[in-house]
Amino acid sequence: MAGKKNRSKRLTLILGAMPQELVGIRDYLENPKEGELSVFPYLRGRLQGREVVVALTGVGKTNASMVCSIFAFHFSPAEVVFTGTGSRLNPKLRTGDVIIGEKTCHHDVGSLNSKGMQYRSVRGPLKGSMTPWQFRADPRLLRLAKAAVKTYQPEEITANGKTYLPKVISGIICAGDVFGQSEARIRAIRKELKAQLMEMEGPSIGQVCRQLKIPHLVIRGGSNLTQENPGDDYRKLGPVAAHSAARFTRHVIAQF
Repeated sequence: MAGKKNRSKRLTLILGAMPQELVGIRDYLENPKEGELSVFPYLRGRLQGREVVVALTGVGKTNASMVCSIFAFHFSPAEVVFTGTGSRLNPKLRTGDVIIGEKTCHHDVGSLNSKGMQYRSVRGPLKGSMTPWQFRADPRLLRLAKAAVKTYQPEEITANGKTYLPKVISGIICAGDVFGQSEARIRAIRKELKAQLMEMEGPSIGQVCRQLKIPHLVIRGGSNLTQENPGDDYRKLGPVAAHSAARFTRHVIAQF
């Protein structure tokens, strides 16, 4: 089992769900070498002076958990960083604004009844253990990421008819295996979780890393507004958000 005494102090595992979310990482690798673990391809190289392994998880909680578990167990990284995009639950956010995940949470774990969503922990794989539905980022990684904001120079973005410099803030990121949401459910999630962004993998990464005792951090760029049918908006705005998140992720990696 991956544990503190067995982890590499110099290796960071960087994951993303979609190919576009990792372009801004892969294109900046020094001396990248291709590899394959089980059936999953990866790149290994150096990023901002740090040795990294970069892998694609695919979309959704099961895919993210599977790939994170396999790679974390094999490489025993010092930390896991997940970079990517999320829809903007907070309408005050703009496309490309970056959220450092202080906490990630499942928005679809528990019981959904006439009173709404009742969030609760579920039975874990170990005897007597329960798995929570929310996961806090590693304190050290969160502290480094927040400090990195002070020296970060964002790149100007043009999206939704406006040109601006994206901001970087910390907040809550929620996830589930539902791509679109009804307006009623969106309102409920905003009220219940106070989340900034919605995506589909973050808390699964947190759940795996908690079980394997590996520090983790989730960094997401806001894409489209959270909506019932996000397809066209996500296709247009997702690459912008992915680029913004990857740019800040590179800056954070330089602090490790």
